[in-house]
Amino acid sequence: MVSKKSGTYYIKTFGCYANEADSDLIAGVLEKLGFRELKIKKSNETYEIRYALEKADVLVVNSCSVRQKSEDKVYGLGKIIKNAENIKAKVFLTGCMVGSATGDRKRFSEKELKEKTKNYDGYFAPGDIDKFVETLKKFGLIDKNIDIEKEKIERRQTDKNHAYVNVSYGCDNFCSYCVVPYSRGCEISRSEKEILDEIKCLVRKGITEFTLCGQNVNSWDLSGEEKFKIRSGSKSGNKNQDSGGLPFANLLRKVHAIKGVKKIDFISSNPFDFTQDLVEIFKLPKISNYVHIAVQSGNNDILKAMNRRHTVEEFEQLIEDIRKVRPGIEVGTDIIVGFPGETREKFMDTVDLVKKMKFSVIFISMYSPRKGTFAQLNFKDDVPLKEKKWRHMFLSKVWKQNKP
Repeated sequence: MVSKKSGTYYIKTFGCYANEADSDLIAGVLEKLGFRELKIKKSNETYEIRYALEKADVLVVNSCSVRQKSEDKVYGLGKIIKNAENIKAKVFLTGCMVGSATGDRKRFSEKELKEKTKNYDGYFAPGDIDKFVETLKKFGLIDKNIDIEKEKIERRQTDKNHAYVNVSYGCDNFCSYCVVPYSRGCEISRSEKEILDEIKCLVRKGITEFTLCGQNVNSWDLSGEEKFKIRSGSKSGNKNQDSGGLPFANLLRKVHAIKGVKKIDFISSNPFDFTQDLVEIFKLPKISNYVHIAVQSGNNDILKAMNRRHTVEEFEQLIEDIRKVRPGIEVGTDIIVGFPGETREKFMDTVDLVKKMKFSVIFISMYSPRKGTFAQLNFKDDVPLKEKKWRHMFLSKVWKQNKP
């Protein structure tokens, strides 16, 4: 028994599937240490945090940095902590905000982060579970450390049928508006064996549906040179693994062959390295009838300023190719409105694209300058907030009128 007592924990997660997956791993570690999850009937965020502060031994806040609003929520929780009475929990901050202050690609200093989050007791970067365990010991919450490498840590599994499985961490794409290369660090691929073993283990527990995750799954297991070849125009994949072609496509085939797997999704994918080999994967019956590929804008000047490495025409051709292989497939995308330099005329190019492509799902966000990114450092945020809100509303209306 590692923990001194059977304490309780609560994890508050902001952001995307990557943070959700990290929170499930943190929960698995805490449960291995003898903690039990505190169940809270969620009515509102303030009540949720106050209850966790009073009843839990450990409260973990897993932060997101994609938009300023996401970071502001974390700062807001700090005020709740400051004003709360009868605090029992030790509060730890992790996630993208900590990664942005402690990684090799810092957006701001660790000192700046701690000044803005004074009411938190400890900090650990995404994936730095060892530091988290050491901090728990420091506060007397556990008796001794555990060896994360040797211990078989099982992620918290909240869905009886579906599981997210990370194939890679980090990102090397550096889209000009995005914080992920800073908050998540360099792109690192998990081994094929590790991924397949995890999926087989989950299948034995009754899980049948899987989403393979990464900031850009298309580049899984590619070397820097191979990534460059694809980004500079080669669409072959260039890696000799089994059937040849893109390593990620080969990984999907191997997951598809596992007995007991019924459905496979994957996120996130970019258009510029979505090779023909990956397009052909939609011939396999277990591959989901939904694909999500972020276009971000319908104007080539804006795409270039975003450092997206694809054109509108290339995106349209890609979707056409996928729909030829899998007629009736649902296509989702992400779009940013109000990016610096986006005139009303350029925005209307995005409107035309949405009308033409008939997306089943669309996530629209208003551009928010993120400290330390190329766009924030080099472009003036020249689209007024009122105009951004109008474009968001107008594009949402157009999408609803044209979706399948």
